[in-house]
Amino acid sequence: MSPSPKNTPENTMEILKTIHKIMQDKKCEEIAVLNLESVHSYLSFFLICTVNSAVQANAVAREIKKALKGFKLPHKETDKTGTSSSSGWTLLDYGEFIVHIMTPEKREYYNLDRLWRDAERIELS
Repeated sequence: MSPSPKNTPENTMEILKTIHKIMQDKKCEEIAVLNLESVHSYLSFFLICTVNSAVQANAVAREIKKALKGFKLPHKETDKTGTSSSSGWTLLDYGEFIVHIMTPEKREYYNLDRLWRDAERIELS
């Protein structure tokens, strides 16, 4: 997959807010939005949330995929890599935006928040 052009700052914020709102509406917990641009050369944003079941993870992923279709972002299907709701970690790769939907156990074990602690946290309401 070739690298996609960067979104405009306004478009980027709209995408982040869209994903964040879906996570809130679907009752996700511990939602974190990390701006990785200053700490990594090719990653831009991680959106991380905690879910309590595979059913909830599937619902969140389905809504995010549906909502982001209109933005025409490149989407790399990652279920083949073993990161699926049944494993406790669903990963959606939209190039500039990587969405991590994790069970509490996976979130604690992999601790992405600590791993990327140098990244700027973005507060969205």
